[in-house]
Amino acid sequence: MDRGDILFEVICPPITWSQAKKEDFIRKICKIMISRSLKYLNLPHIVDENREGHRVYNFSPKQENYIFAKEITEYCKVNFNYNIEPIINIVVPIMDRKKFFEHFGKVYDLGYKNFIFVGKDRSDIEYPGYEVTEACFQIKNRYPDVKIGGIVIFHRENEIKRMLKKIESGMDFFVSQIIYDTFDLKMFVDNLKELELFIYVSIAPLSSKRDVEFVKWLGVNLKKVRFDQEDIQNQSLGYIRNVISDVLQINLSRDSKVFLGFNVEHITYNNLEISDKVIGLVSLSIENLRLLKRKPLFRFSGI
Repeated sequence: MDRGDILFEVICPPITWSQAKKEDFIRKICKIMISRSLKYLNLPHIVDENREGHRVYNFSPKQENYIFAKEITEYCKVNFNYNIEPIINIVVPIMDRKKFFEHFGKVYDLGYKNFIFVGKDRSDIEYPGYEVTEACFQIKNRYPDVKIGGIVIFHRENEIKRMLKKIESGMDFFVSQIIYDTFDLKMFVDNLKELELFIYVSIAPLSSKRDVEFVKWLGVNLKKVRFDQEDIQNQSLGYIRNVISDVLQINLSRDSKVFLGFNVEHITYNNLEISDKVIGLVSLSIENLRLLKRKPLFRFSGI
């Protein structure tokens, strides 16, 4: 397969940024994609979520991901002659059904074929739109050439049932919530040995105590890891190295049909450089094991 074993998840720029600042951001992203031979750019749909607790980074409206996708793909093609394939995330339940189909059709008509459908952030609130499984089933029937991914949270109760329902609706691949240890991942995979699917495991470097508090607010499970005030960045890189190693060992296992890639997130705009380093760690680890084992680590791509 091609470089689909690594996704780079990038937060779209705030609408308040100047054109010059946005172009500098785009140039940095393109250079990372090119230098690391990445193909897929994962663009989340950032909304003002209804999660409980204090959000340490205030919400600021972002440029629509499908619009930013057009800008960055054109910039990269014109300036570097390099092709990027965006993955457009859509938070499904917040749109009423008519608006959802209109929105999807508009994005599809721009030529995008890779999507991730994201569900509701709280189960105790009624939303106007589809559940992700309903949306996936409807879209797959209308647009059979698209690939649709879903979100998986390894430590969430009844997550395997949720995943099976999503697969039945037509989902092609999954992207996990960020992890810093693989205890829940291993338990999850052990219960899916007879199921063939592709999961991109999300990893993200942290640089400050605020980053740690932010991922907690996002619901990331940090029970088995510890971050000290003085050395958070190196601690996060240490945990990430362990996750990378464990993920690749799972892929080498002969008794599992679950195949794992990586989704590298930068969390904040200040973490681009360290995220590039993480992508380098993933790429080097994959290449080293390929050379040592002389066998493919990824037998098919989710996208």
